[in-house]
Amino acid sequence: MTATPNPAKALRHIEQLWPRLIRRNPQDSGTLIGLPRPYFVPRDGGANGGMFQEMYYWDSYFISLGLVGTPLASGIVDIAENFAALVERFGLIPNGSRYYFLSRSQPPFFTRQIALALANGLAPDPAWLRRMAALAERELETVWMGEHQPHHRRVYAGLSRYFDINYLDMLASCESGWDHSTRCDDAWLDHVPVDLNSLLYVAEVDLADFADRLGDAARAAHWRARAMARQATLQRLFWDEDAGLFLDFNFRRELRNPLPSLATFYPLWAGWATPDQAARIVAQWLPRFLQPGGCVCSLDTRAGRQWAWPNGWAPLQWLVASGLDRYGFAAEARDVRRRWVRTCVEVFERDGAMHEKYNVVEPDVPGEAGLYGHLQGFGWTNGVLVDFVRQGL
Repeated sequence: MTATPNPAKALRHIEQLWPRLIRRNPQDSGTLIGLPRPYFVPRDGGANGGMFQEMYYWDSYFISLGLVGTPLASGIVDIAENFAALVERFGLIPNGSRYYFLSRSQPPFFTRQIALALANGLAPDPAWLRRMAALAERELETVWMGEHQPHHRRVYAGLSRYFDINYLDMLASCESGWDHSTRCDDAWLDHVPVDLNSLLYVAEVDLADFADRLGDAARAAHWRARAMARQATLQRLFWDEDAGLFLDFNFRRELRNPLPSLATFYPLWAGWATPDQAARIVAQWLPRFLQPGGCVCSLDTRAGRQWAWPNGWAPLQWLVASGLDRYGFAAEARDVRRRWVRTCVEVFERDGAMHEKYNVVEPDVPGEAGLYGHLQGFGWTNGVLVDFVRQGL
């Protein structure tokens, strides 16, 4: 491995960019949903606006990682408040803060956003946590555990799928955030995915922790029991002993989907994998996913999919590295961070911008453009880079 380039210039660029990504829209405007607090958009649209000028659900969590310890750290609470307002008004946190996104959500990071505020001493008071926890419970029970329209997600053994009210697989893939990938063979409505159900496990653990903080032992025990029951089902359905990794589960056919993807690392990040399972994944699969520029989304080389070979995306790098650290693979986690930071910094030094996604197999060559092309910006890339450098390389 070559030395990581100095990220100082890229970090200064990000520091100067953050204020240009802040939006304040307290009232509805056309398709744009009004939100009570400021928020961050993924990219600066310039004078003509452009794509991604609304608040996105899971993007906002990874943007928030880059705000920790900065003068803009209050934005972490602002984002949580905006999530809460959306649950209060619409019953869900949509994909993005546009009316046309109300048919679906995105990977659920509401409890993680609350936990990030708590971990950094930003939560205003216990009353704030009580209100946030109640709304996070509402989102979990109504949206992610719904069994009928408009939230027909819990479909098999207590586990949930990604969904869109229009019952279209392509739109369900958009809810996954992996739009578009080779996962689930384009039959997203037929699968309970390992990443989503790991996120729901984390939400239940978080809600137990919030109840403990609020002195509600009975509520904490309830959520802890829910998480333990979920963990047993996750182990039964997602772990493939022969292959040595976690796979999405096709509940229609009652078979694991054989396509390996970085979703196999979500159980490590979530903490429900066993140490032996983590060790097997690190020994057998990490060397295959880890490419010169970071971790590649999947090993399927079919062309035309942006959340697939040869692309890497910032949130997945962060989740992989966090999972490796959690199970004691500190050197491997540092290697992931170093490769990703080197890719981001070298491309920044070449063209003066951060990117939405990167070709991690050949970092000097553009990867799969997908539907949106190669976008510069970019909120979650900025947040993850800042967090990776903060953790040390």
